[in-house]
Amino acid sequence: MTLQNRLLLLFLSFLSLSVYAQRKEQLGGLERMPEAKTGFKAIEAKSQQALNLPFTDDFSYDGNTVDPSKWEMSDVWVNKTWARSPITLGVASFDGLNRYGRPYTYVGNDSVGDILSSREIDLSAVTDSVYLSFYYQAGGWGEKPGIGDDSLVLEFWHGGDSLWRSIWRNADYPDTSWSLVMQAVDTDFHRDDFRFRFRSFGSKQGALDVWHIDYVDLDDQRTIADSIPRDIAFTVPHPSLLVKYESIPWWHVNESFNIQGVFKPELDLKYRRNVLDNSTNINLNLGIYQVRYNGGLLQQQNTIGPGLASSHPNNEEVTYTIPPLGEPRLNFINPPYPDEFEINSFHTFSGSNNDIPRNDTIYHTQVFKNYYAYDDGSAERAYEVLNNRGGFIVQRYDILVDDTLKGLQLYFQPAIYDLEDQEFTILIISNQSGIPGTVLYETDSVYTAQYTDGNFYQTYLLDTTIAGPRTNGTVFIGIRQQNSDPVSLGYDQNSRNRTTAFYGEVDDMYQSGLNGTIMMRPVFKYIPRDFSLVDRFKSNNFNVYPNPSEGSLHFDLPLELRELEGYHFYLYNLQGQILAQHKVSEFWQLPESPAGLYLIRLQSEHNAQSWQSKIQIR
Repeated sequence: MTLQNRLLLLFLSFLSLSVYAQRKEQLGGLERMPEAKTGFKAIEAKSQQALNLPFTDDFSYDGNTVDPSKWEMSDVWVNKTWARSPITLGVASFDGLNRYGRPYTYVGNDSVGDILSSREIDLSAVTDSVYLSFYYQAGGWGEKPGIGDDSLVLEFWHGGDSLWRSIWRNADYPDTSWSLVMQAVDTDFHRDDFRFRFRSFGSKQGALDVWHIDYVDLDDQRTIADSIPRDIAFTVPHPSLLVKYESIPWWHVNESFNIQGVFKPELDLKYRRNVLDNSTNINLNLGIYQVRYNGGLLQQQNTIGPGLASSHPNNEEVTYTIPPLGEPRLNFINPPYPDEFEINSFHTFSGSNNDIPRNDTIYHTQVFKNYYAYDDGSAERAYEVLNNRGGFIVQRYDILVDDTLKGLQLYFQPAIYDLEDQEFTILIISNQSGIPGTVLYETDSVYTAQYTDGNFYQTYLLDTTIAGPRTNGTVFIGIRQQNSDPVSLGYDQNSRNRTTAFYGEVDDMYQSGLNGTIMMRPVFKYIPRDFSLVDRFKSNNFNVYPNPSEGSLHFDLPLELRELEGYHFYLYNLQGQILAQHKVSEFWQLPESPAGLYLIRLQSEHNAQSWQSKIQIR
């Protein structure tokens, strides 16, 4: 190599290092989703009779799996938060994760990901003009598919040939807005064993190259001019009742100087009037709601007139405000509540509707425990800061009353980067004219980031030997990274513009340019009361006793957990560090450990799936 080439190589290396050293925030695709929750009983699709027309599904039901009375078992993710401005509340989302929320593979090129197949549908006796319609969106709040290779495909099953035939494919340039597909079903498919399916093509290494579909409708006597059956529906979940947060500590509500400023005087709700004829005027009684505490009625409105809806356009998402002008303001708290509590509310509308009644009502549970929360508990992306070794990731919190910080709840979102060796400290930074000022407190202990399932927060308790750092007013609370690789924190895309986040160092900081919420919740006054309970992995399947224990543990495990290949018991401290491990058995004599709370986790070496319980050693 010549001297000139050596100098050029040295310059390029220096340039690469300079670029690498720059801090940069980004949103990554999810490597896994929480474990699917379903309200449906499993049904063997092939054992059922063929369905009759019409076939309609808007995915507005609770749970994360498709309705087995209409669909074969599928890996798609049914949800109400991952798409933007859906046609109705709830969508089916396609990505590179299987039904257990894990990547199909960690290697390889793009290929077939999620598949959604209908059950058999009898088209042998239809009259004419059979059309299948559906809406689709690329990306939404998830990662947008790439141009060209990434695609969503519709196929029809022809029983006579025993073949799936490709019928439709999205355009080469995915559009993030919702697009309608009206696909004719030719007479060649008018058989008693007709089926259709959607297939996504993209990365199989996580929640990447995401597609959403909404309002699938198959029927006869339709035309190409049809769009959607008459259905008036909410499009987004019930909002928080609080002005800024999803939750605040219950006694902060009671002791706040301006208690009425904690709750919203009104709520913005979103709905869509889906109709075939754009000139049709549909008057609805919007704004009907109830708010309850412990079964008792706090607020209600049952007499809203139809005039509020008379000017709303059809076939567009509309925002309307509750209560309308002249109605009483939402005023929830009069006497203070003595302890942790919940407020339950629902909003609905009445009037001439409707093909699917279930999307007419939305529910919300407002929780008041001992933490501040901006997020709604669901992660649509993973938040990461590149090249942030020694730098912080913090969010602004306006603490209502002087109180003691006890810890920080964090949700680390499985994504591209391995968290096994990622360490952090917890810190509080003062407010200086709206930006982080000086470090007020930082833990001596270094914590290890731990994955959990199901958007479940891990509580990291402060290590201070005194009562804990006290704070009130505006402060910035978060973590300081100890390693170069990013830590992947859950990122709520639906909770928009609620908080101010910063990353970097005090003398080299950057304000977040993103509008969502990092999933971290500061905990005050006392250890969370559910901290010693079995976590929400599969609590009914894993029991350890005695608890408290002096070091001798016995396990009740069903056969399917005893025979999991590659799994061990692990003992963790509350900082997330592994202290010991043991083969899966019915007994484990723990090594000597100081008295306190610990985690016992049954997991594989690759953290593919885990079950855990808290244990107290005395």
